[in-house]
Amino acid sequence: MNILVLSDAFWPDYAGGISKSLLPEVEELAARKHRVVIVARRLKQDSPFYEVRNGYELYRYPSPPKGKTFYRLYPLFSIRKLPKLVAQLDRKFHFDVAYVHNTFQAVGLSRYPQQIPYVYVFHAPTPREIEVELEKGKYGAITPLVKMANHWIKAKERQALIQASAIIVRSKFMEEEMSKLYGEVGKDKTIRIPLCIDTQRFSFVEDPRVIRKELSLPLDRPVLLTVRRLVARMGVENLIIAMSYVVKQIPEVLLLIGGKGHLENQLRAQARRLNLESNIYFLGFIPEGKLPKYYQAADLFVLPTVTLEGFGLATIEALSCGTPVVATSVGANSEVVGPLGKEFLCQDIGPEALAERIVWFIKQGISIELRKRCREYCESNFRIDKVVGEIERVLLEVAARRRGKAVH
Repeated sequence: MNILVLSDAFWPDYAGGISKSLLPEVEELAARKHRVVIVARRLKQDSPFYEVRNGYELYRYPSPPKGKTFYRLYPLFSIRKLPKLVAQLDRKFHFDVAYVHNTFQAVGLSRYPQQIPYVYVFHAPTPREIEVELEKGKYGAITPLVKMANHWIKAKERQALIQASAIIVRSKFMEEEMSKLYGEVGKDKTIRIPLCIDTQRFSFVEDPRVIRKELSLPLDRPVLLTVRRLVARMGVENLIIAMSYVVKQIPEVLLLIGGKGHLENQLRAQARRLNLESNIYFLGFIPEGKLPKYYQAADLFVLPTVTLEGFGLATIEALSCGTPVVATSVGANSEVVGPLGKEFLCQDIGPEALAERIVWFIKQGISIELRKRCREYCESNFRIDKVVGEIERVLLEVAARRRGKAVH
């Protein structure tokens, strides 16, 4: 197939979220001899508009860089700039199908008269995510404008679902969220396919202490890790409170917090108020080359999400390295972690529930057998070839429909 991939950002312009999860899918599709062309926003002014990568091509279109005055108008740039670029590329590549990961790009694609059929990935309900951030005061003085814009965003997301030939969701939870917002829209064309993980890069390690030496981490302390965007729905503030309970029973415990976000200063101040500076280290953004090592070095990974966990890529990154995960029973966590056993899930999202599970695991001890079980579970369910094979089947079915129409 000739596949057009649309993503708001692509690796390494943005080193997280959809951009990161999409990379192994693109590389595997290219390895399967499909011609893959990616189109994404140009997030940095020094990024080239065109690149040839390992088996695929990347095109960027102009968009206001982050931090600039008109940055928040980027949805309009996607809707307006995309049709012209897609038209140029379609004349060259004759796309069979599009694989779309962003609402506004789906709307922009629909403005191209030739109507390339597309598979839309409903990663998360954008209007609900914005509502959560509004509640936490993220947008400050422009809050009234964001509230108004959110009605428009919801209408555009609905349009993207209606016009899609097929819809992929990453979890049953996200399928239910889609239904809550949009009713029966897209229900008859929705397929559930999880995220995938490069199990070779996120490789298994039996003894975390070997890696801790490389990272200059203490060898004689239980080490917890969380890797999150430091924003409202991630629940890191609850995890910090939980640590104040954990240290009463395990004084030497150490929590590593990887990630950046607008709540970082508040979270650092919270840790200071609770006198946890010697028990919590803020690592900031962890470079991708080092990320597997931090997973491998940890005794336990903690996922404290309070709402809208659509899948949890960090969860399977940790499990792939053999690191057990303690997660709140929020969103898709029970689907992703639950099959390993109920002991991996907290009773609720509160700090006390997080602390109870952390203390239980540390006192129980993290055996090599447990680490192997986590790794085997990840390999069986989320490895690249298995997941991308399912995605490939969906793309082939949609492409075949277009070819059939062209013949007739």
